[in-house]
Amino acid sequence: MLAVDGTGIPLTFLTEAANISEFRLALQTIDQISVESRPLHPKKRPNILVADKGYDARWLREALTKRGIKHRIPKRRKQGHREEPTYNKHIESYYKTRWIVERTNAWLQNYRRITVRWDRKWENYEAFIEFACILICLRRV
Repeated sequence: MLAVDGTGIPLTFLTEAANISEFRLALQTIDQISVESRPLHPKKRPNILVADKGYDARWLREALTKRGIKHRIPKRRKQGHREEPTYNKHIESYYKTRWIVERTNAWLQNYRRITVRWDRKWENYEAFIEFACILICLRRV
């Protein structure tokens, strides 16, 4: 799981087994964010979180609200309904920025070593993901 800022620079990532759903890792990933805005006072929480429908869970929305993070997560259609919920139309302008995350994921896929996991040790795999994130950051600066 990857968290990026508004320009697509990776802030933090979390790797886990493939059989674990990503939305269960959302809070752990958000807790790892630490951005130096002022010396000795790193920013620990994002102002707003934009995610896709896969993260539509009441417990996640409540946990984000409790932490003071605004969330813009589209709601899924209820079973038997044909039209989208009206909430999705209200957040459409925020959701249009979702392509930034997808672009960063595509940048990570440019590195063959992390596209398919060949390493036996997860430490090595995470090190190469971190190295790829560093290269992405250097190209953006």
